[in-house]
Amino acid sequence: MSDEENQAQSARHSLITLGFWSAMVVFAIIGLSIWIISSQHYKRTNDAYVEGNPLVITPLVDGFITSIQTDDTYLVDNNQLLVTLDELDYKIALNEARENLASAVREVCQIYHQTFAYQSEINTRLAELIKAEEFYNHRLDVLHTGAISLEDLQTAEQNFGTSSSNYEQSKRLYLKESSLIQGKSIRNNPIILAAADQLTQAWVNLKRCKIYAPQKGLIAQRSAQVGKWVSTQDSLMTVIPLEQIWVNANFKETKMKKIKIGQNVRVYADMYGKSVLYRGTIAGLPGGAGNAFSILPPQNLSGNWIKIVQRLPVRVEINSDDLLSHPLRLGMTMHAIVDLKSSNKGYIPRTNTNGPVYETDIYKKEAKGSRKIADRIFDKNFDSTLVCYADSPFEPINFENEP
Repeated sequence: MSDEENQAQSARHSLITLGFWSAMVVFAIIGLSIWIISSQHYKRTNDAYVEGNPLVITPLVDGFITSIQTDDTYLVDNNQLLVTLDELDYKIALNEARENLASAVREVCQIYHQTFAYQSEINTRLAELIKAEEFYNHRLDVLHTGAISLEDLQTAEQNFGTSSSNYEQSKRLYLKESSLIQGKSIRNNPIILAAADQLTQAWVNLKRCKIYAPQKGLIAQRSAQVGKWVSTQDSLMTVIPLEQIWVNANFKETKMKKIKIGQNVRVYADMYGKSVLYRGTIAGLPGGAGNAFSILPPQNLSGNWIKIVQRLPVRVEINSDDLLSHPLRLGMTMHAIVDLKSSNKGYIPRTNTNGPVYETDIYKKEAKGSRKIADRIFDKNFDSTLVCYADSPFEPINFENEP
């Protein structure tokens, strides 16, 4: 091969190499430009963690644990029995409350009868007073005729005063006794209602010896042991509702300007990798940075102040279908990518009616049945001669209009 051909081939090779690298530079510039432009519409962070509502189960009454119906990592349903406590003391207390209610019903009936007895005594004392007054007036009218002595008049006057005092005392005793029942029926008498409330409390305490799950979820941190004495301050276990899961994506305050409520978020977990993407939406922005809620908030008035860029937790609600197919656990590390151009609902919610609602109905049935027991005890101990006052209020005699 001649020198001229070698030089031509070398020139072509150099030209091809130059073209290749030129194209690579152009593609790199284009790719970098696209990445720079697209990155302006996204914010990323790997400082994100799974959060939820762990429900700490504590007893509402003291007692010894007699059984445990589940354990860590097991799924429990709403209203499922978790723990039972010894019921003996609370059964005794319930029996005492029943006896107290029965005594209260009999006591109130006795008060009614005593009130009626005082009322009859008032009528007797009133008749005696009228008779003594007439006797005294008669003696006073005939005193000037000499038919009676002054001593007889004084005796009549003393009898009249004694009858008047006896009558006033009977009225006071009547008013004192009737004050316990006036304006109320027997069934609604405060004495009976207080005893019925004690019965309800004893019934509820007995029911609370059985502890139920307030939500469906996984059990964690079980510390309950059979035979262990527990009080109302002791934690037995934790229920973690898997449906009440969200992600707190922590962004620097310098990156928060374009992050707003309603923007779409792509989230993936270290556990599953980038192949499993969760669809999320920014549900809310925080009311303050983490340091503002610390036990010892920072004081920035000192002379040696150092500025530290704060991070703010952005709440990201995860699509429920994605959570169902790939469940998350509290505390897991996540990666979040916010689409800044997907929505613009502002920095604060526009309404106060779209927030989550957390509730349970396991405590509604606690007092169920106590009312029937109270009614049976009332009917068994109620004096049937007072049936007209069972549901009608008693109104005492009004002595203010007496002549």
